[in-house]
Amino acid sequence: MLRKLSHCALILSGGYDLQRAESDLAADKCDLVAVGRPILANPDLVRRWQTGAALNVPDPTTFYTPGPKGYTDYPALA
Repeated sequence: MLRKLSHCALILSGGYDLQRAESDLAADKCDLVAVGRPILANPDLVRRWQTGAALNVPDPTTFYTPGPKGYTDYPALA
């Protein structure tokens, strides 16, 4: 309903994976999809989605904590 009433760009978020994001974009439910946890744990998320590579599992105990742990220490694809 919001999509029909608004003429602004609409961004959806919350638990998105590649399949759900592509589905909602293709169905014109939104203009953009925000992904928080997947991008935190996968610095190369776009490449992983493009190649079908496995994703790193996010560690919620490191979310919003000081220091690099949980932000810069997840492994990237070789």
